[in-house]
Amino acid sequence: MKKKAFLIAISTIIAFGAGCGDAPEKAPEPAKNAPAPIIGTKLPLMYLDAFHKGGLTTVKLASYRGKWLILFFYPADFSFVCPTELTEMSEYYDRFKKAGAEVLAISTDSALVHRAWAEHHEGIGTIRFPMLSDRAGKLSRAMGVYVDEKGTALRASFVVDPDGAIIAAELHDDSIGRSAGELLRKLEAAIAVRSSDGGFCPANWNSGEELITPK
Repeated sequence: MKKKAFLIAISTIIAFGAGCGDAPEKAPEPAKNAPAPIIGTKLPLMYLDAFHKGGLTTVKLASYRGKWLILFFYPADFSFVCPTELTEMSEYYDRFKKAGAEVLAISTDSALVHRAWAEHHEGIGTIRFPMLSDRAGKLSRAMGVYVDEKGTALRASFVVDPDGAIIAAELHDDSIGRSAGELLRKLEAAIAVRSSDGGFCPANWNSGEELITPK
């Protein structure tokens, strides 16, 4: 009888403990439709319409193999934060070029809208890098940055190495602008690591500083 009472007591304690803070929490549900990790994957090779040097053209992504590439996705033309980012990238463009990289700005607006924006916005009109049109969202979806509810791309940046591999990615909410200087720092760090003999880039590394070299 005593043994039976003891077992009942133990069962009661276990049942009560299951609801206490000491019990292991249930693992959180994974985010629905979360994009797969993209670092290390290859840039999709597509053709996209573009506005560049005052005219309409077509850009072939495969033509950038063999050099560094910055993909600079933004939500929309004729918006608030986007022109501040693009004009800053324009100011840094020569530094990106000096580092050996090309910059491609990309939104789901048409190339015609890009041209109209450049004609009506002084800062956008000074941009010298191609402004690509991803109207169907094909590239945005492949890169995991397409927003179905809006039909636009996230504010996202990617560094692509000469082999076409994506080695750095940055995604922001539409309300948060990016830093061209920080993106340039990431590019220069990636170039330094690739050029080194097994070196690693420490926190807040800047061009010209030493890398970490395993011994």
